[in-house]
Amino acid sequence: MKGSPITLFAMPVFLQSVSAEELCCKKTTVKSFIASSNRERAVRQIGKIALIFCLAVIAMTIAILPGFSATVQDDSPRSTQHWPDGVECDESIPTPREFFGFDIGFRHLAHAQVADYVRKLAEVSDRISVEQYATTHGGRPLLMLTITSQENRDRLDEIREQHFKMTKPDASEIDEDAIEELPAIINMGYGVHGDEPSATNCAPLVAYYLAAAKGPEVEKWLNDCVILLDPSLNPDGFNRFANWANRYRGVVPNPDPAHAEHNQMWPPGRVNYYWFDLNRDWLPAVHPESRGRLNWYHDWKPNVVLDFHEMGTNSTFFFQPGIPQRTNPMTPAKNQELTRKFASYHAKALDKRGSLYFTQERFDDFYMGKGSTYPDLHGCVGILFEQASSRGHVQKNQDGILKFSETIGNQFTTSLSSLRATSAMRSELIQYKQRFYRQALKMSAKQKVKTWLFNCEANDARLKEFAMTLHRHDIESYWLKEDFEYGDETFQAGFTLAVPSNQSEYRFLRSLLMRKTDFKENIFYDVSSWTLPLAYGLKQTRLKKTIDADSLVRFSPLDFAEPANKSTVEFRDDDLGYFVDFRSDAAPKLLGELLANDIKVRVAKKPFRSKAKTGQSNFGYGTLSIPLQIQKDKRDAIVEILKSASNAGASVVPVAGGLSASGPDVGSPTFSVIEKPSIAMVIGSGVSAYSAGEVWHLLDEQYRMPVTLLKQSRFADANLDDYKTLIFADGRASDSDLDNAKAFAKKGGTVIVIGKLTASVAKRLEKSPKNDTNGSAKDLASSDKSKAKKDSEEPDPIQKPFDSASNERALKLISGAIFKAKADLTHPLLYGFTDPELAVFRNHAEFLKPSSNPYCNPVIYDAKKPLMAGYCSEENVEKFKGSASVVVHPTGRGRFILLADNPNFRGFWKATNRLFMNAIFFGDKVNPGR
Repeated sequence: MKGSPITLFAMPVFLQSVSAEELCCKKTTVKSFIASSNRERAVRQIGKIALIFCLAVIAMTIAILPGFSATVQDDSPRSTQHWPDGVECDESIPTPREFFGFDIGFRHLAHAQVADYVRKLAEVSDRISVEQYATTHGGRPLLMLTITSQENRDRLDEIREQHFKMTKPDASEIDEDAIEELPAIINMGYGVHGDEPSATNCAPLVAYYLAAAKGPEVEKWLNDCVILLDPSLNPDGFNRFANWANRYRGVVPNPDPAHAEHNQMWPPGRVNYYWFDLNRDWLPAVHPESRGRLNWYHDWKPNVVLDFHEMGTNSTFFFQPGIPQRTNPMTPAKNQELTRKFASYHAKALDKRGSLYFTQERFDDFYMGKGSTYPDLHGCVGILFEQASSRGHVQKNQDGILKFSETIGNQFTTSLSSLRATSAMRSELIQYKQRFYRQALKMSAKQKVKTWLFNCEANDARLKEFAMTLHRHDIESYWLKEDFEYGDETFQAGFTLAVPSNQSEYRFLRSLLMRKTDFKENIFYDVSSWTLPLAYGLKQTRLKKTIDADSLVRFSPLDFAEPANKSTVEFRDDDLGYFVDFRSDAAPKLLGELLANDIKVRVAKKPFRSKAKTGQSNFGYGTLSIPLQIQKDKRDAIVEILKSASNAGASVVPVAGGLSASGPDVGSPTFSVIEKPSIAMVIGSGVSAYSAGEVWHLLDEQYRMPVTLLKQSRFADANLDDYKTLIFADGRASDSDLDNAKAFAKKGGTVIVIGKLTASVAKRLEKSPKNDTNGSAKDLASSDKSKAKKDSEEPDPIQKPFDSASNERALKLISGAIFKAKADLTHPLLYGFTDPELAVFRNHAEFLKPSSNPYCNPVIYDAKKPLMAGYCSEENVEKFKGSASVVVHPTGRGRFILLADNPNFRGFWKATNRLFMNAIFFGDKVNPGR
């Protein structure tokens, strides 16, 4: 064995198999073992030597493979490749290696491991405290670490109060000397996208450094800053990806991009439990992660927010500022100046590390609902970091091999450079926030609009949700105490919300209401419009006067418990039944609950006037009728459900008699029986996780309606006879899947198709043009018009600048804009709607030709000026004028309902998700002539 490679390897794994004495003894030979009096022991020793030899050969092989260093831990108590030189640590604080049993970056941490470690740090370090601020849909804790010096910790409440006063200069007496001495508030947010793992895997390392590191620099940071560290913004997605990456990690990490480890399952870890992008949820605040985050955000209103992400494997590292021309118009120029100052600190730190990086390209600060843009409109400096992703433990890229540990290293480096910058710029950051809010009040005082009024006919439930969203962003709103007249219009108390312009969050409010259609830069990283009142389907009126405070009642979250228009219904045993006004958002939820309890419900297909016992007597399309006497055995359940719905804002009226004063009687066939929904949705490869998640969340979380998620890979074998409604979210669908859906519709089923997929489905369903007279005439006219236009124009150039190609392609996209549509309020899909003008959200450029049957086009785009807000090229605007938003295709005894726009965009487009729900409840009633 002399000269054996075994003597070259003294790795810990080998030392567990054989003693050091046996391993290193050069005189030990096979012959001496055989000659031993203890032959059994000799055999065991031979086996050990043979095992060691095999392991040594394997180790030598591994050592020369790419990425091997990712599998070997160094001997230091921490990952020295990330650690600043010369920094000593408090040995009483457990290192990540001591706690996890391996170095950061050796394996992907699970969320529970991260949570356990930061809680441990809070136990042993007087610099750190931890609290849970929310719980995810999946039941995982969202944690916030508060890290600062003991001196600051002793007066945290005072520090927070002083920061709050800066944001309310109109109502607060500010102690200028006290503010000058305040520490800055910096929020470090890691991993809003779960499959960008270097962020959250970096967080324990940063927390350890701040808990244990000694020296004047870190002590200065702790004195100058209150650090709010969120180790995982998306625990559900993070865990989904960690499980995937660890599942396919071998002893030898595989750098091949084709390896399963680097190609996730559907849905990816990027999204949360319901497959939403939480980085886009800062504005709508649909999910508990975002709502919890906004609660503490507006308690503190930080000076700096850090947002750590990853991007493609062949990238390098990005930090802001982003593209200057794509900054939100309400963001002050000073914000970008401060961001550039931060950039100099990051550049210096990354230069020292030897990392490549870039700025002012690709990413922008336009959409106000992203984690790095939202703070910019609140007197803060938000900074986005994007690290090239190994999407696993090691992966080949354009520069060779990208290791997971290296990606963490860059995130760690810029975490520290951000603290260094915040400490150095503390005074300037605090002055900036104070000036930001003072200027906001001055801006509001100069505006002609003093008050915005928002109203929604017979739908206080919608207004309350809108007001609650404003409240989450620290924007004040008020109910009218009594009816208010302005010009020739009367605004009803209880159905009107007043929002004054004179408030400190004026900049954010203006951005929420923005209906911009003209842009200097027409390419956007995210959507180009998000106008909140349009999303909620509200009518907006601008007043050039301030409403007297005595005429207003300030909105409070407690208003959810006490509706503005509380019903005083008396339920009696001899009631014939009950009518429910379908205009309120509380009504569809009520309908779903009634049907879930097998209670018979009918819907009015025409308006009528009833001899109601009390209250409302005129009822419109979509009114629900719940007969009582024919289902007396369910009386208690009916009354309980109706009482709860009434308290939530639904208008419930007892039926006085079966004979109507005008219109159909209660027993008329015009009152159509509503069938209990049974819903399935196709999910999996090719389906947009965002679109499918929006549907799942709406049905499951908001309506408490079960939906069967059918995997696309098994769709062909599914028994569709068990369902009445089949949903295809946006994305792709195979010909065989659409053939199955068509067979389902022919038997009487309803197939709902969403987004750009509608265009390809329509082509398979529509008749031949020669048999479609209206369509052919329209197409011909369109063709002649296009030809005449083309003849009058200059011919297309045969050469264009190469570097403009990507921009020109982007200009033709519709990445997110709002369009005006005309709705047929008599159509079952529009039951409960009161305004024929509908704001729809569009994020693709596929168009639907209207049906030749005019009864099958319930929603069409405005023929004159379809663009309401956002960017759309003139060419695409013209295409809207001749196309439909919603088309019904009768198929056999069933139908396809094609929704070209996204009715459930990011979970908050209330203007149209009622349309989607109507397709589920009333889909069997949309075929003309039925």
